[in-house]
Parts: sequence; structure tokens; C-alpha cells
Amino acid sequence: MNILLINPKAEGYTRSVTLPLGLLSIASYLKANGHNVRLYDRCVEEISAENAAGSFKADIVGVSLISYKALEDSLYISEFYKKLNIPVIWGGPLASELPSAVFKYPCVDAVSIGEGEETWLELANAYENGAPDLSSISGLALRKSPCGYYLTPQRDFIDLASLPDTDWSLIDVPKYFQSSYGCRRMLYLYSAKGCPFSCVFCYNKDFHRCVYRKRPVDALLREIKVLVNEYGMDGVYFADELWCRNSIEMRGICDALKSLNLNFVWGCQTRIGMFSQEDLKYMANAGCRWIFFGVESGSKRILQKMNKRIAYEKIVSSFADCKKAGIVAIGSFIVGFPEETPEDLKKTIELIEQLDTSLINLNFFIVMPGSEIYKQMISDGRYPEITDLNMLREADFMLRPDGNYSEIPTRDMKVVQSWYMWRSFSSNNINVGSIKTSFTKKVISDALKSLRGETLKSFVLSSVYAAKEFLIIAFYAHFFPGIKKKYGIKKKGKN
Repeated sequence: MNILLINPKAEGYTRSVTLPLGLLSIASYLKANGHNVRLYDRCVEEISAENAAGSFKADIVGVSLISYKALEDSLYISEFYKKLNIPVIWGGPLASELPSAVFKYPCVDAVSIGEGEETWLELANAYENGAPDLSSISGLALRKSPCGYYLTPQRDFIDLASLPDTDWSLIDVPKYFQSSYGCRRMLYLYSAKGCPFSCVFCYNKDFHRCVYRKRPVDALLREIKVLVNEYGMDGVYFADELWCRNSIEMRGICDALKSLNLNFVWGCQTRIGMFSQEDLKYMANAGCRWIFFGVESGSKRILQKMNKRIAYEKIVSSFADCKKAGIVAIGSFIVGFPEETPEDLKKTIELIEQLDTSLINLNFFIVMPGSEIYKQMISDGRYPEITDLNMLREADFMLRPDGNYSEIPTRDMKVVQSWYMWRSFSSNNINVGSIKTSFTKKVISDALKSLRGETLKSFVLSSVYAAKEFLIIAFYAHFFPGIKKKYGIKKKGKN
């Protein structure tokens, strides 16, 4: 069977793209099992559906929907192929959580729920054998009326050791290179799937069922070898929701990475209090140059509501320990959580100002379908059940100020977020081991690289969107001194 898997383009996309790891895994699995596969990533290949169809005669088309911002492109692709009478199956986190909303669109025949490797292999075999009755295949949502659907049995997680090595010939690898701390050709890879924790704002509880699974280290090492030796990769960002659960796992993978004797550095996402100062030094010695911490709030009350379960007393020391080890620490926070008050936000600002980092990632709270709080807010009548994917656009805080579910004035949140974005952007001389780097240069470098291969129209639209975004951030960051004073924001950040 000829199978076309598509990563749709998100509107207003102005940053460097990450590898479509899920689609790559499915495509590699299908190809290893005898099917002819093409992966079409519209984030890096802007060609029309007509030209794509002319170069590859697909028998089945799959579309990965991660964000509602890719909905327009997903529909464009799906409607085109549906007119050719080619089956169209959607998958990805958003489609998996909201199959009822997906089936509002006649161009979608089925939804692949959760991880798709085994589901897609059974789909491909069924169509190849002329058996379009898919009800015996686990892990699907199938249409039973114009808008109705039913679910086949839930599929068990695949054994990660059974997956073949990633087939990098399916994509143009250099198009995904990004700069990061201590490297210029970084790629996103993974060493584990899932997370054992259950923060109420995350969809992990539904999609990964809070199950943590390690990928075989040998497979990861083979992947890194290929990417370094054949493509020139010099950095890895482990995209795991949680990179290693304890010191023993950490030291094992660090030893394995060092054993490669290859010239690359890496970064990861982990939890506050997971590793000691000695552990962080061990990681730095193995090539770790940056760590992303999901702190989320400086208010213990809000952290409890989030079910974050981090060691609050270790937040400040974790950032200080990273700096001592030569690792860049990036702090991520959420503002506007339901029932969050200005006093809670002040506590977050107080905490941020104590952290030994200039790099703060401040995000507005968004109700994520599949999360525990999504279900609770629907039950409380505070949020509508999503029956149409366009409703997500209407509920987006950035587009609709009435999407603010906290007690903090919307303007206050925009000023606070913009200030820390501006402070991060203007941070210079960040120490990365013996290297000094500029966050500004990193952002500009990524923006320029993201324009490669774009059409003139796309280049102009992306540039306009980026310029508008930049001006909005500058406006809120610099023209509301009273609000910054209200929350105790300091004028100068740390380097």
C-alpha cells in the first residue's frame, strides 16, 4: 500500500520546527513491514496538495492534528484527498481527545486514538486486503452516522523495543536543525514516553495514561550515531515529558551518551528536586547544557490546585545548582490558572526574581482537552464541551480576553508575560560551561533558519506575523510601569 502521512502547517508559525517524531515512528514501522510510505511535512515543505498527489499516488492518507492552529491546513489536505475517494484518517493528541468534534468534518473517515504504529499497520493491511470493515482494529474511532462515531477497544501500548530504527530517509533532516546552548544543529529526540505524574492541566493522564516507558538505550545510541556521523547533528533536546525518574536512570543514560565519544551536547525537561547538585555535575560532564523546569507557580496554593507535587523548598536551589554545574536553567510558569489571584501572581514574581536565570517562559493558562481540569470545568459549567474544533479558537486566551478564568486582570497578565519574554530575549552572555551565548542571537538564528524553503508569500506572512508579535510584546513590556511595580517586577534581569 502507498501511505501518505501528513504533518499539517500551523497558522502564524514563525519559529524553527521540531521533528514530527510520532509520524516518523509510524512511517518507519510501516516501511519496515513492507508498505510504501511518504511523509509530507507541510511545516518545511510548502507545496500544493495537487503537486503532492501528483508525485505520490496515495492509497491512504493520515493527518496528525496536534493543535487547532493546524486545523485549516488539515482540512485543506483532507478535503482534497477525499474528493479523490482516498480514505483519510486523522490522529495525534487533539484528534485523539476530541473524535466527536473531528467527525463534524465529512472529509475524515476515522480517527487513530493514541499511539499509532500498530493501529496503522493493521489499517494498511486491512485496506490492502480489500477489507474496509475496520471495526476489529483496536485504537480507532469510526464514523457510524454523518456526525456520530463509536470507539473500538483501547489498544495496549506498544513495546518500544519492538520498534525499528527511525528511517531518516523519510525527511530532509537538516531542515529541522535549530541552535541551542552550545550547539547550532540541534534536533529533538526522545528517550522515554509518558509521565507518571498527573498535573490537572496536562492531557498526559488520558493520552499516556500516566504510564512511563523507557526506550531501549541501544536504539537511542544508534539513532544519535547516525544523526551525528551522517547529518552533522551537534545537539539533542530530549523531548521526553520527564527525562529520567531518578539518579540511577540518569547516570545510566549519561554513561551511555559519554560512551559514544561523539561531539554533541544535549538538554532535557525534568522536575524540581529530581536531581542533586552532584547529579547535575554528572549530567554536565556527560554533555548536558540546558534543563527546562516546569515550575508553573510561586504560590503553594495554586501548585496544590495543579496537583504539581514538586519540592517547593528546592526550587531556588535547583536553579543555583544548575548554574554551578554549567547548565542553563529555563523556568516555565503558568499564569491565569482558575481562581488564581493577584496575590498568587505576586508570589510567582517573587519566586522568579530569586531564580538564578534570565530565561523565564511564562504562559497563559489554556484549557487543554483531555486534561482533568477540562473535564472538571465542563462539569462545573465554567467551560463548554468542545463539539467543534473551531470552539478552541474562540476559547483561546490570546484571541478572546474572556478566556481568562482567574481573578487577575487580563492586562496585568499580558504585561507580566511580555516583560519576562522581553527580558529573556534581551539576555546576553549566558554561561554554558566555558561558552558564553546570547539568547537574542539564538532566537534570530532560529527565525532565519525557519524561513528556508518557504515561498515568498509564506515568507511575507511569517515576517508580518512575527513583527506584529514583537511589537505587541514590546508595548506591554515597556508601557505599563505601574503594573510592573504592583507585582514587584525588577527592571534588570540576571545574566
